[in-house]
Amino acid sequence: GDVPVIDLAGMFATEDPDALEAVAAAVRDACSASGFFSLVGHGVPESLLRDAFEAARSFHGLPMPVKESLSMDRADRLVKGVGYLPYANYKLPARDQSNLNESFIIKRNHGISLEDNLWPEESLVPGFRAAVTHYAERIEDLARRLLPVFASALDLEPDYFEEGFATPMFRMRLTRYRPAPDPEERYGIGPHVDTSFFTILAQDSPGLVIFNESRQCWVRVPMVDNAFVVDSGELLKQWSNDRFRSAKHFVRNPAEGPSRHSIPFFFNARPDYVMHCLPSCHGPGNPPKYPPISYLQSQGIVQGE
Repeated sequence: GDVPVIDLAGMFATEDPDALEAVAAAVRDACSASGFFSLVGHGVPESLLRDAFEAARSFHGLPMPVKESLSMDRADRLVKGVGYLPYANYKLPARDQSNLNESFIIKRNHGISLEDNLWPEESLVPGFRAAVTHYAERIEDLARRLLPVFASALDLEPDYFEEGFATPMFRMRLTRYRPAPDPEERYGIGPHVDTSFFTILAQDSPGLVIFNESRQCWVRVPMVDNAFVVDSGELLKQWSNDRFRSAKHFVRNPAEGPSRHSIPFFFNARPDYVMHCLPSCHGPGNPPKYPPISYLQSQGIVQGE
């Protein structure tokens, strides 16, 4: 019960308000307790997931000089924060000890489209760009379809988040966790919280561990066939005035065998949308804890510059 399984199939098939409320109630319970749940019945074809993971494996199988030529840290990059993040990096999240993973990262952000991202040459990884783009677009569609669920879970009208997510931002990473036999070197990513509104994660094998605040213990997230793992992030936590949790989690590298691959999709509101405390999440005796702010304001960017 730490990571409940929530089925969208009935809601998507009928578009019935009662079905929406049933799913919203389950999401409300999950995000108020652990902040994590597994999602099935989402309508994303298994073939699309297979293609995305195959694309990730193909990229990470490239020679290191080729991957390094796509490094996100080069000073001459016009778009920052996209491309190859090497193994044993100290970024995303920043920490004192290195993250034992490597990733290829794409994003859509303020003034940045998928076309503007850094992509490998087609001849190096045939079909890679098409597979990754197709997957990102399909997961964005799923994220948008979840917005009425989260709105209803927070006792808001189902269309409440439409304006804020008219042109949403997202970041997606294709991550590889190599085997690490030494238990002292098996933090693929150390304990952290996501900064997103919510994250939709695909994974090909176990490794994700979450902290359940309600029970004050770490819990290994089980694998569920053809499921995504969804967690509420810091943006949703603050927007909901701490009503929904943003749970700490980390990843353990496999001790042996093949590498673990995961594809987290971090979903956020549009850059210029000012997020005031949700009307259902404050009142007498429960004032807003966080000031209204947009992503651009948080980055020190004034609209129009």
